[in-house]
Amino acid sequence: MIIRKVVFIATLILATSSLKAQRWMRESSLDLGIMVGGSNYTGELTNFKFFEPQGTHFAAGLLTRYNVGQRLTFKLSATRGTISGYDEWYSDIEENRLRNLHFKSILWDFSGGVDVNLRLLDRGKQRGFVPYFTTGLSVFKFNPQAQFFYDANSPHNTGVNGYENLANRNEEWVNLQALSTEGQQTAEYNDLKRYSLTQLAIPMGLGVKCYMNKHWMVALEYTVRKTFTDHLDDVSGKYAEPFYIESQYGPIASAMADPATVLHETGTLRGNPKNKDWYSIFGLSLTYRLVTNKVKCFQF
Repeated sequence: MIIRKVVFIATLILATSSLKAQRWMRESSLDLGIMVGGSNYTGELTNFKFFEPQGTHFAAGLLTRYNVGQRLTFKLSATRGTISGYDEWYSDIEENRLRNLHFKSILWDFSGGVDVNLRLLDRGKQRGFVPYFTTGLSVFKFNPQAQFFYDANSPHNTGVNGYENLANRNEEWVNLQALSTEGQQTAEYNDLKRYSLTQLAIPMGLGVKCYMNKHWMVALEYTVRKTFTDHLDDVSGKYAEPFYIESQYGPIASAMADPATVLHETGTLRGNPKNKDWYSIFGLSLTYRLVTNKVKCFQF
């Protein structure tokens, strides 16, 4: 009697698993598409404002979605955007006006994640709106730059350090990481390491999908990326001694580290190392369903 019960329960479980497997395979699909929208940054050079409209730039990318039933969607995406921040946007604040820093960077974002659909779609209609939450993991590349402005009256022009030779580089955009603007890897600040230009982030966002028919779908999405670096803008720690930076990387390095007309005191805060930088990617995507229900499940 017990054996019969065990066999019956096992058969029931296998039958249920078979039905679920068939349903899973019947509803799965593969989509491919494009995204156009914008990118934005939050950090020291936007005073950690959640969304600074002046720092919004065009972004575009490719994406693919693998839909597992109606509740979950796994996706991969590659996006190119730009991020920037300027102290001059907040010139009414004395700290920003005196610091006078800025940056911009091309941003490459490669993400993998999952959408959790918050509403199920009536498959009989094959169209409608589905809100969703999205998260996952991103790998991103950046390279902060700032524009050098030659000033013969700059406090960095000592007359003997070669600053005058930089006149022909006026208004040139300069890569900041290589200049160690906070003294990274100089002999006197050897404990400070240069930050990597490739980092990880955790995307978190909301969106809404609009199914137009069985093949085409439009989605609107806003996703913020929590990073683990405070150097998207090359601003994080304290002002280093200008002479130490200049002696190793030249006068352009010390000038980019502190472009103020009156130099800041060594050791005072240049940024806020306690707060990490963020960036966001948002926009519209258009996808086309390439493959639907092509694979048969195992039979039991």
